[in-house]
This record gives sequence, structure tokens and C-alpha cells, in this order.
Amino acid sequence: MPRIEWFASMLVLAALAAPARADTAHAAPVAPAASADPEARGRAYFGDAELTDQDGRRQRFYSDLLSDKVVLINVVFTRCPSACPLMTQHLKAVRRQLGDRFGRQVRFLSLSVDPAYDTPQAMKRFAAQQGVDEPGWRFLVADEATTRAVLGRLGQWSDKAEDHTTLLIAGNARRAHWTKLRPDAPPERIAADLRRLAGESL
Repeated sequence: MPRIEWFASMLVLAALAAPARADTAHAAPVAPAASADPEARGRAYFGDAELTDQDGRRQRFYSDLLSDKVVLINVVFTRCPSACPLMTQHLKAVRRQLGDRFGRQVRFLSLSVDPAYDTPQAMKRFAAQQGVDEPGWRFLVADEATTRAVLGRLGQWSDKAEDHTTLLIAGNARRAHWTKLRPDAPPERIAADLRRLAGESL
């Protein structure tokens, strides 16, 4: 497994701002040097901006969403006619593969890239329509400046919602292990990668 310094690993995320679609190569998780402090560095890099989930609850990005679980992050917008519902159903199959690890060890974060339109209520409807409105899966919105900042750090911001990538970002913030996953990978493969990030044998 390749090992690089924390800030170099963060550059991997920044590099994702370049066009990246379903043909993005699968990447193995990376880890910081043993002397690094992942908690402090992760909080400093990602920040603790406040978002709102589909239940209207305020969530701090690092403290509440990243710090205590492995996360799988994707970008959606509720007016999306096809790609977002299809990806959500694909991730629903991943959730099934995770079994009781879902919610307990692994959390899914679907961030809206359409802050001008998407509200917590709109995200709630979208999640319910897809059959994924549950505590382990947070659908998140924020004002445009916050959305731009958060998604920018993940290399996922797009000025036009319909141009957003389908790239999946997965990570264990406590260990500073982050990876990008092919969105067209089989659910079994994605679930295995998430278990690996959680430190479990396959």
C-alpha cells in the first residue's frame, strides 16, 4: 500500500478537481507518516463548516460527520433526472453488502451540489423516494459559499450541478486514509474497500 505524507494525500483529493468520471482508476488507501496527528490535521484541512441534513439537524463537517466513522461521500442534486437516482440505488446495494457495519462503522454522505435549489426538505423527499432515508445515510445541504468550500476541498465542486462528477470519495479521517473509488465498481468491491478502510479483514 503506498504511503505518503498527510498533505501529499490531501493533494490527491485536490487533484480530483480535474475532470474525473466513471473511468477514474481505482486507488488504494493512503496513510500519513507515523508521526502525523491525523485528528488535528484532518480538522485543519477539512474544516468544521456547518451543514444541514435531511432531518433539519445541523452537522459539523469534521466533528459530526467525518471524525468517528469511515465515510463514503458522493455528490447529488435532487432535480437530477437519471444519474443521481441510479447512483443512489447503486450505493443502496453497497449498503446491503455492508450489513450491520452500515451506520455502526460506515456512514454515507450525499452532499448537494445545487445549493440554490436543494433544501433539507427536498433532500428528505429524494432520500425517501430512493428508500435510503435512515440515520446512517446523511443527505446534506448548505449555503453556496459553504457548499463551494466543502466540495472544493474534496475536488467535487461544479458551477453547474449537472456537470458534477460521479466519483466516490471514501476515507477514514482518524487514520488519514483516503481513496477515490470507481462509481461503476461492483457493490461487493466498494463494500470490501470500505471494510478495509475500517481496518477489518475481508
